[in-house]
Amino acid sequence: MINQAEHTVSSYDNELAQQERRVLEMAGLVEAQLAAAIEALMKRDVESAERIIPKDADVDEYDRKIETGALSILARRQPVAGDLRYVFGTIKMAGSLERVGDYAKNIAKRTLVLAKHPEIKIPSDMNVLGQTVIKMLRDIMDSFTTRDAKKAEAVWQRDWETDEVTKRVMKKIVADMGRDVIRSGSDGTPDVEAQTHLLFIAKNLERVGDHTTNIAEVIQFQLSGAWASPDRAQGAVTMKAAG
Repeated sequence: MINQAEHTVSSYDNELAQQERRVLEMAGLVEAQLAAAIEALMKRDVESAERIIPKDADVDEYDRKIETGALSILARRQPVAGDLRYVFGTIKMAGSLERVGDYAKNIAKRTLVLAKHPEIKIPSDMNVLGQTVIKMLRDIMDSFTTRDAKKAEAVWQRDWETDEVTKRVMKKIVADMGRDVIRSGSDGTPDVEAQTHLLFIAKNLERVGDHTTNIAEVIQFQLSGAWASPDRAQGAVTMKAAG
């Protein structure tokens, strides 16, 4: 027969497990949304882009459930030490995942505009950038599942790669904008406006990379109780605990 203390511990463990499942389900949905948005962009697939936009409401609902679940645990269970860091961290992670979902929706909306401008070329490196941040997102959630601090650090260190690809993409877009203006013999306003959407998409994807590193820092905090140092040197960084 299970006594009351054992029942309470089991119930608490179930609440923590449910909180983790929600975070992982949210991450899976966000990853799928982002992957679909990038594919729709590269293929100029209007129908796919239109299907992505309303699904952002599902992402927002997960964010609310995770926040509500965390606050309920904090209020009723009053966790301490590692459990407290873990529960607090799920709120922070859900916030980053919600923003990534917003970026996927934003990319889908801009794809609808770009589909009306088939003459505008999408740089091939845009897909490289997209796949890079998707891999980072997948890896960081794997590190959350396995409590793997080293894998989280590896994702944190790769942020500079995202920045470098973003720079290449934006440089190509700006160069194309200049050529469009010269070729048109006018201000080239319609083409320039369309190219501007590509610039925003590249910046959105760069921000996805930033949010994966934010999640990496949350995982470090969950596991060690210390936040990562904000200093990050390109190509050679160490995830150091803040003093």
